[in-house]
Amino acid sequence: MTTTDLHRITSEEELDAVIEKVLQDAGVEYEDLRRQAALGRFKSEKLRRTWFVIAGLGRD
Repeated sequence: MTTTDLHRITSEEELDAVIEKVLQDAGVEYEDLRRQAALGRFKSEKLRRTWFVIAGLGRD
């Protein structure tokens, strides 16, 4: 990663948009992903990583 790859999220709206994009890319709804996380059983490795991206953004 170079410094040109970095981006600061500066608003709640931008954060919501990033989270929505991550969910769309993974092909999952937030509530379904949240249930999987609560059970500690993800349907795929991609969904597990998606959860940790969202959790890392502070919206878990």
